[in-house]
Amino acid sequence: MTNRNWKFLIGGLVVVAAIGVLVGVSVQENSAYYIEVADYLSTGGAALPRHYRVHGHVVAGTIEKTPGKLGVVFAMGDGGQQMTVRFAREVPDTFVEKAEVVVEGSRGPDGVFEAHTLLAKCPSKYEAAAANGETPPHS
Repeated sequence: MTNRNWKFLIGGLVVVAAIGVLVGVSVQENSAYYIEVADYLSTGGAALPRHYRVHGHVVAGTIEKTPGKLGVVFAMGDGGQQMTVRFAREVPDTFVEKAEVVVEGSRGPDGVFEAHTLLAKCPSKYEAAAANGETPPHS
């Protein structure tokens, strides 16, 4: 091989390596570890990555909304254990007591889970309507 061919080969390898590093960093930063509330509480959040997802259900009677402000503070539970979650954005329509939820974020300095994403599912009213052949409600 000539000197020029070696330069192209080395240049190509550098470009491929750079792309690989960028993809790896992007995947690592955008991935979130998925756990249940009991698992989150058993580790205290200490051994978990910076961002992660927690799955559970909204505990009845714990939803606190401040009039005139976006967001909500609530407890989510799984098998008798509970954790407090703070979400400072607009709440989905399906967010109600006992709804199945997945929150994504990290533990705040005060120990409260600071969620930047809140996904809520309320299967009971949709499953009942579908079973009866009705159109699910839009609320």
